[in-house]
Amino acid sequence: MDKRILKTKQRISEAFLKLIKEKPYSKITISEIAKIAEIERKTFYLHYNCIEDVYIDIESQIISELEAEVNKYIDKPNYQIRNIYYNLNSVINNNIDFFKAVAINDSYSFLLHSFEKGLSKIIYKIASEICHVKSKNMVYYTDFYASGIVKLYADWLKGENDLSLDELTIILTRASFLSVDELINNK
Repeated sequence: MDKRILKTKQRISEAFLKLIKEKPYSKITISEIAKIAEIERKTFYLHYNCIEDVYIDIESQIISELEAEVNKYIDKPNYQIRNIYYNLNSVINNNIDFFKAVAINDSYSFLLHSFEKGLSKIIYKIASEICHVKSKNMVYYTDFYASGIVKLYADWLKGENDLSLDELTIILTRASFLSVDELINNK
């Protein structure tokens, strides 16, 4: 992709992320994004059809980043679930302002839900390809795990508990190990 296009899309994303921290999603306008990004409205429309497309682009980048980390472990026999959480922590830390804004502002709960769906797909891939779990109910388990994981991270991002990120990772790892062991034993 042309570097100018990438740079413009990056500026649009940064403007959107800045506005997410300041106001509810429904109050963000394309004009505001364009002004902060220092572009014309028509330039915005060259890259995106609407504000939701900006979010979808950001979400896709974050999920792709996480999937890339997961794929590093798919073929490795020494795979450990805690590595996924360390990588997830890295993705969160790289996008901390975005995740905090989404977790804190209730008008962004739909964003958390879409991340939950992306995380569920990743968990499904791990369970089926690494742990070789073949259950007709797998999608329900992965949705359940993903919703719990997102809830714990959201609470941590909101500052609703006094856990460090490392302590949260240990809790998530232990819960995952117990859950995966149960699934493997009851294929």
